Amino acid sequence: MASSSRPEEERWLTEEWSRRDFLRRGGQGAALVASSGPLAALIAACGGASGGTGGGSSNNKPATIGWSVAYFDHPVYQLMMKGANQLAAKRGAKITFTDGKNDPSVQSADVDNFLAQKVDGIVLTPAVSDPMIPAVKKINAAKVPFIVVDRKMFTHGSGIHWAALVGFDMAKSGTIGGQETVDALKGTPGRLAVVEGTAGAGSTIERGSTFYGIIKQHPEIQVLFKVDGDFKRDKGLTVTENILQRFPKGHLDAIYYMNDEMALGGLQAIQNTGRLHEFKIISCDGEKEALDNLRSNGGINYDGIFFPQDEGALGASVVLDIVQGKTPDWNNQSWEGRKAFADKFEGMPWVRTDFYRVDPTNANDPQYIGW
Repeated sequence: MASSSRPEEERWLTEEWSRRDFLRRGGQGAALVASSGPLAALIAACGGASGGTGGGSSNNKPATIGWSVAYFDHPVYQLMMKGANQLAAKRGAKITFTDGKNDPSVQSADVDNFLAQKVDGIVLTPAVSDPMIPAVKKINAAKVPFIVVDRKMFTHGSGIHWAALVGFDMAKSGTIGGQETVDALKGTPGRLAVVEGTAGAGSTIERGSTFYGIIKQHPEIQVLFKVDGDFKRDKGLTVTENILQRFPKGHLDAIYYMNDEMALGGLQAIQNTGRLHEFKIISCDGEKEALDNLRSNGGINYDGIFFPQDEGALGASVVLDIVQGKTPDWNNQSWEGRKAFADKFEGMPWVRTDFYRVDPTNANDPQYIGW
């Protein structure tokens, strides 16, 4: 897909990449050379082709990967797993997915089971980042190749490490959401409610930090109410019902939802109370149902899109390369023609899939149909 040339996104690139100390600016991330130096050492520490229990497939047996997913009942993760399975089938590997049930204790038990099963590699999509640090320490101690996909983790000086992060730029999605909200509230009093995701999740933290950063630049906008929607449609419906009770007609100008599932649930509550089109709705993720609603003027006014299958396929490709003793080609990562960029996060490789603004001006473009 062609990269965006919107001025507000270019400003985001300058501000965000400077803040995170990225090595290069201008639309593509910092190229990573992995044949020697710290990255090669990092891959070796994670097991490589011969390290620890993740000994790879030198005996010609199919590589086995254990992947703990934050939870199964979300289209993002269903598509992520589909992409991973498609790639694994091409590579003759086996991936075992486990349902983390949005619970760090369940995901920690998943990690223990993977280690006991002596899988060749482990992938984690953490429901919540910080409580998983002890489990990651166990993976590191066992020297099993390990990567993180979709939701970021933060080291907090704990010494944990991973061979790569594969995921879209959630901070960018928050920045775009903030810019869309500013656009939506022009000419209004600027009264805003925000439905956030799961408290403590990396996606909530990152998306929220940049979203609120944009909002703070506009003192005319008042954030009247914040509530957790847990990234779930049913929770989005429930919390929106509460918002509508708290703010009667004429007292709210917009609601920003941190994902489409919550927005679609919220939209049902708004329709049920006969308040459709009373205020603006801003969302993100790129579900076709949400983008169809935007295209039909059904209530959602702004959205954004990423491609979860890219995260899954590229995550599977990276971990299999490492398990099989190969250095991933960081500068040439793509799936179905969509290129990812090579960057760093927490000093470690980040395969960054992109995020795109969608509004009434481009919602009918074929690449923005939705998933």
